[in-house]
Amino acid sequence: MTRLAVGTSALALAALVTAAAAQAQQRQANPPAAPQQQETRPTIAILDFDIGATIGQDPEDYQALRRGLAGMTISELAANPGVRVVERAQIQQILQEQDLARSDRIDQATALRVGRLLNARYMVTGTLYDVRGAFRIDARLFDVETSQILRTQRVNGRLDNVFDLVTQLASQLMQAANLPPLERRADAPPPPRPASGAPAQAAVMAYSRAVLYSDRGDTQRAVEQYQRALTAFPQYTQARSECNQLRAGACS
Repeated sequence: MTRLAVGTSALALAALVTAAAAQAQQRQANPPAAPQQQETRPTIAILDFDIGATIGQDPEDYQALRRGLAGMTISELAANPGVRVVERAQIQQILQEQDLARSDRIDQATALRVGRLLNARYMVTGTLYDVRGAFRIDARLFDVETSQILRTQRVNGRLDNVFDLVTQLASQLMQAANLPPLERRADAPPPPRPASGAPAQAAVMAYSRAVLYSDRGDTQRAVEQYQRALTAFPQYTQARSECNQLRAGACS
């Protein structure tokens, strides 16, 4: 009996050693995932712009521009590595959930509530004005944590020079929020921009209509407008990317 007990104990000990060795090998083959780095960059969200005084274009065009110009500003800010910018699709999802997607104007209290739902530190709302080509965007920067308006920014110009206006607005918003400026290498070429005039305005209008039709679920018309934007401005990378996200290969 003693020899049997000793033999059984030895077998059990050997089994434990073998199991421990197997577990050690498995841990080496599958090391635990490294903890994700905590996001420390401030988050900023931009709502579609409101429509102020407008004379000169079809009202449907302004419904498109309020979306398109907000989307362009989001893209411009997103090039800054020092800030996290909420994608427009995520903002639209929250607005739909709150039954606000069809609203042309959102008050300050509602904008701050949306900002909190998005976990944003900063919220931007704006109003566009257009009187026969004399174009203006007024933007308001909110601190979501304190509910205060930190700054009101304004850019003026012509609609056919809208790419430069959006760049100016994004730069002013970064300064107002004490965010680092967009880093550009001294030897790096400037981002492509169409020359001021009819091609630039045509590209922006077509892009804005594409965003409008996409919001309405009309994919075919949205793709057609993205393609028109690229015809007017072949280097319009934002239009190409959004078009291909909507329908793979449509704007390759």
